[in-house]
Amino acid sequence: MIARRVLPLAALLTVAWANAWGQATLPTVIVSGLPTIGVAATQPTALVSLSGPYQLNVTGTMTLTFTPAGGGAQAFDAKFANGGTTTTFTITPAAPTASVPVIIGTVAGIITISTTATDSAGNSLTRVPVTNTMTVNPTVPVVTKVTFGAFTNNTFSISVTGRSTPRDMTSALFHFALPTNTQPSTLDVTVPLTTAFAAWYGNSSSTTFGSTFTATIQFSFTGPPGSTVPFTAVSVTMTNSVGASNAFGPVNP
Repeated sequence: MIARRVLPLAALLTVAWANAWGQATLPTVIVSGLPTIGVAATQPTALVSLSGPYQLNVTGTMTLTFTPAGGGAQAFDAKFANGGTTTTFTITPAAPTASVPVIIGTVAGIITISTTATDSAGNSLTRVPVTNTMTVNPTVPVVTKVTFGAFTNNTFSISVTGRSTPRDMTSALFHFALPTNTQPSTLDVTVPLTTAFAAWYGNSSSTTFGSTFTATIQFSFTGPPGSTVPFTAVSVTMTNSVGASNAFGPVNP
């Protein structure tokens, strides 16, 4: 008689479980939700999930690098919402999708995000890291705010805040609306800015601000002492190497 070893049902289930969750059946990591063309100064969310249900917890790391269109490899202002260029995430059977907000900066270039993940048994789910890229194209300037300085001794200043993804600027056009019955009724003043902005963007202290700027321009006008400002409103248009921004304004002094 040939003896046979009979395994209890529990042992059979254990063997089947080991085979089902062996290396060959590990899920893959999927990263979705990120655009291929990134819009400056926006915050899309990366959604990290697995290719199928999984009974183990998964932890992972995402690493962000940025290559500016103008050359170099500075971080500028592209980062994760936690403020850094590295962040972690967790996926569990109860919460199978992790959300990771990504801050697209204000500089033209390519953002690359590399994702790795390991399950709680120590198995790598990303022997080759998952890579996502977003291209931020050079665009015309965007003006976000215009403010006035103090009006004293027939002088005043106008400060313009905005961003310019190629990190350059050629000029600013100030379109002044003049008081009623004034001839002409409007006045346009163009201020060259190439040199001033090249100095700002060429300064290492500007890199943490990406392409954002605040430019303050001084103006003077003729008139008797104590004269009121000779205009009723101003609109501002900025021009960089790509083209002209939308006019911002009119803004009243």
